Amino acid sequence: MKKIVILIVPILLFGENYEEIIKKAENSLTLKSASYLQKSANFLYKSEKGKNLPSLDASLKAARLKDTPMMYMHLPLFPITELPMGKKNRFEGEISLKYPLFSGFAISSLIDKAKFKDKEAKLKVKDLKRNLYLKTTYIFSAAASLDFSIQALKEAKKAITLAYKKAKGLYENNLLPLSDLYNIKAKKYEIEAKITETKANKQKLLNTLSYILNSPVNSISFSKNDLKVPKKEKIIKEALKKREDIEALKYALKIDQKDIDLAKSSLYPKVGLIASLKREGDSLKLNGDGYTNADKSYVGASVSMNIFNGFSDKYKIEAAKMKRLSTLYAFKDYTNKVKSDIENAYVELKALKAKLKSAQMETKAKEEYYKLTKGRFENQLADADELSRSIADLAAARAKRGAIESQIFSQKAKILLMGGLERFEKNFR
Repeated sequence: MKKIVILIVPILLFGENYEEIIKKAENSLTLKSASYLQKSANFLYKSEKGKNLPSLDASLKAARLKDTPMMYMHLPLFPITELPMGKKNRFEGEISLKYPLFSGFAISSLIDKAKFKDKEAKLKVKDLKRNLYLKTTYIFSAAASLDFSIQALKEAKKAITLAYKKAKGLYENNLLPLSDLYNIKAKKYEIEAKITETKANKQKLLNTLSYILNSPVNSISFSKNDLKVPKKEKIIKEALKKREDIEALKYALKIDQKDIDLAKSSLYPKVGLIASLKREGDSLKLNGDGYTNADKSYVGASVSMNIFNGFSDKYKIEAAKMKRLSTLYAFKDYTNKVKSDIENAYVELKALKAKLKSAQMETKAKEEYYKLTKGRFENQLADADELSRSIADLAAARAKRGAIESQIFSQKAKILLMGGLERFEKNFR
């Protein structure tokens, strides 16, 4: 039993760090669902590729005629003569080979469109993973922030407990009014209640994290190890070149172009070739019926072209062009937003760093003020209310500093993810 405790305690004590948490994203049901959609797109691409190859069909037909096929001969000075031309039983077997020699680029456009959709689907899975990392980072950071609050409140509880013991001693020696003793005791209960509430809020975040990752997360361990963030210009360049959502939009433009090519294919003639091995007969032997030849094999070609269909093809082409223009402007707007978001992210990071310096100085000031107030209280120069406030203010300052530290970590991870999945994952290789 002792061995089991030794194995479990470190996990409960230290929890899972950020790298361990994000690795669990592979278990996400949302990600698994998207990966199967991508596989579906890949199979559809392979299916479309088959249209560019010859098709081989086999058929066997059987029929029983009501009457025997007859030929009527009309000769001068002779009565009409009936001559049989076949038998009631008819069997026909055929193996045909068809090949679309030219489809007006319709088949090649469909194949290319399916290929681009396959690549687009792969990029969407990667972008989903990137957003999953982003969401996980936000929740992890929020949970870490609450951890700092819990730690600060626990320190405050220790301080208020010591203050209560000292106050109780002073009260017992008639050096402190009962109201001050109750004041300190009330503050202790208040801190305990805040600890309970903060722990509950943290557990809610861990439950959400477990749901998103489809894997239990019971505790976390926040490390102050700094993430390396490159210069803003480099992140913007990488984002516009490699980021998964932007790459997916580029393929959306290519898909729209193929829709234009597909619409234009109706303006071209369609040319096809066919070769058939065909036999007929009055039985399944297909050796003829004694009246016509059994072998009806042939080779052939077909050419077809639409001459006029009420301008339908023209409007279809224009509609495809308008759709591509819409996607193009949406793409430009999206890339502009990405650049703006990255620039704002760096501005926010700079502001957070400035806030951290302020919070660090504030914490030092609150620590010194608490020490001063504690000494004054012990020498009966400060009342219980002032001491309680100094303890609460110190706890709030420590929690604030910890929250900003976790926000800075989250902001750096966000910036890396804004550069793309590859940029982010480099930090954990």
